[in-house]
Amino acid sequence: MIIVCPSCTARYKFDETKLGQRPKAKTKCAKCGGTIEIENPLLGAMTLPPGAFTPAGSAPEGNDTRPAEPAVVDPGTDARQRTQRAMAPVPEPGGNTLAGRELHKLGFVELPKDRRYSLAVLQGPATGQIFPITKVRTTIGRAGADINIDDPEASRTHAAVEIVGDHAMLRDLGSTNGTFVDVEKVENHVLNNQMEFRIGSHVLMFIVTEVE
Repeated sequence: MIIVCPSCTARYKFDETKLGQRPKAKTKCAKCGGTIEIENPLLGAMTLPPGAFTPAGSAPEGNDTRPAEPAVVDPGTDARQRTQRAMAPVPEPGGNTLAGRELHKLGFVELPKDRRYSLAVLQGPATGQIFPITKVRTTIGRAGADINIDDPEASRTHAAVEIVGDHAMLRDLGSTNGTFVDVEKVENHVLNNQMEFRIGSHVLMFIVTEVE
């Protein structure tokens, strides 16, 4: 299901099975810090207008103070953290992406176990090199980045590849000369397997390999 922050309209994908038998839950928006109320569609809960909500992880409304269902909160695990980890941003071409600290805040600190990611250089001085992607956010630039390319047209920290769940996003980091997909200068662009993009004189291909 898709949930929307009533304050900034940021959208997230949420796994409703995480609610178990609870009619509703609350969490905070990673973008603006506003409170989002999540209602359980499996119980046929009615949508309520936005109002003053209690912090995420609080007990359900009413006098029911029973412990949360095991499907929602495992023993010893913080309820708010579990709820945030069940949320995944919905990337859209040209839309905003999450910064590295926000990825960690949502719990996306590891890449999917069933896939391997890499960048292959197809054109430029580094042609033939293949750079493995080992983090959810990998920066590319001339110096001081996770992947460094010897290119005077590249900024020191030029762009980043961010991987959230099943989605990958190319994000320009305010570079001087821009990041391009085909001939289009982009700020944020969804990356698919074998998609090419250009930084300075380098053309790189994003590669996804399935792992059995």
